[in-house]
Amino acid sequence: MILALDVSSLNPLAPMGVPTVLIVAIAVACVLCVALAAAAIALSRPRRTPVAPRGAHATAADSARWHRRVDDVVARYEAGAIGRPEAFAELAAIVRAFASEATGQDMRAHTLSDFSRMPRASRGDGDVDLLRQTVAALYPPEFADGLVNAQAGRTGVAEAAGWVSNLVDRWR
Repeated sequence: MILALDVSSLNPLAPMGVPTVLIVAIAVACVLCVALAAAAIALSRPRRTPVAPRGAHATAADSARWHRRVDDVVARYEAGAIGRPEAFAELAAIVRAFASEATGQDMRAHTLSDFSRMPRASRGDGDVDLLRQTVAALYPPEFADGLVNAQAGRTGVAEAAGWVSNLVDRWR
């Protein structure tokens, strides 16, 4: 039994217009796509770290700040607030922080070997050599046993602080 359908009275409707809601949704989606693309481009760029003024652009206040940190270590050592090993460790940390700020590279975890591998010509006139010498001079009193290593035993905190201050003063 097949029933026949009478389709002779069916009339096609006029084409439907696009609803306003759909047009608004498409416009919002397009704006969102453009905003996401702009955000992706802006966030993918590397961040610039502020470079500390160096050489002729450095002010006396810049070096004075480092000298205050060095003097603070010496004062706390002489007051008995910190021991000799802590004083040398803090002086070495000041050297690395100063070098990081002066060069714009993070050198807070650099070892003497890392400083020795740095190219000389790319960092100015003798700055890397002076940095390397200062760190090398701080190593024996910081790490060596003063009873075994005579240089480590003879070096005082004030003398080492002088080396760090010299680095700050002579850096170009």
